[in-house]
Amino acid sequence: MPTKILEIYDSLLPTLLISIHQEYVTEINLGTKVIEYRKSFFHDPFQAFVYSSGKGGGIATFIQCDQPIVSDADRLARIGSLVGNDDYRELFSYFKPKNTGVIIPIQTAYQIPLLPLTQLREQFTEFTAPQKYTFLDHPNKQALLNYLLEQPIIGKTKNNWHNYYEQLRQQL
Repeated sequence: MPTKILEIYDSLLPTLLISIHQEYVTEINLGTKVIEYRKSFFHDPFQAFVYSSGKGGGIATFIQCDQPIVSDADRLARIGSLVGNDDYRELFSYFKPKNTGVIIPIQTAYQIPLLPLTQLREQFTEFTAPQKYTFLDHPNKQALLNYLLEQPIIGKTKNNWHNYYEQLRQQL
């Protein structure tokens, strides 16, 4: 297994800092959450450091994500109930107001030691947790990105999206 994020980092993919509630970050790290739902989002494959929002928040996860699936509320709810074992009605209600949304397939999650908000702000005085996401591969974020890439990997969760895509082909 690689020892640092830099060893699995793909410089050709966009690199984001994304906020996700702590309970969902825990599920991502356990492999029980393989999908992230958003009403709108970036539409290309990407990699991201995850800022867990809430009390005790910080960065402790790096994810690699496949091409987001953009579709209507019904299709997204069907995908979410099939792959994510989530409630169809709740998902449909979430996406229904605009009848569109995004499912982000989380392929791999790497765990790193927690970098709490206080430490991030101490080291990077301009650091702010994103509301949705921000790009880290911009020149003004290079110091933060370099710091994050040096973080040691302490765990890994790989999701079998090959099987999920096969299920979707057969069911949808």
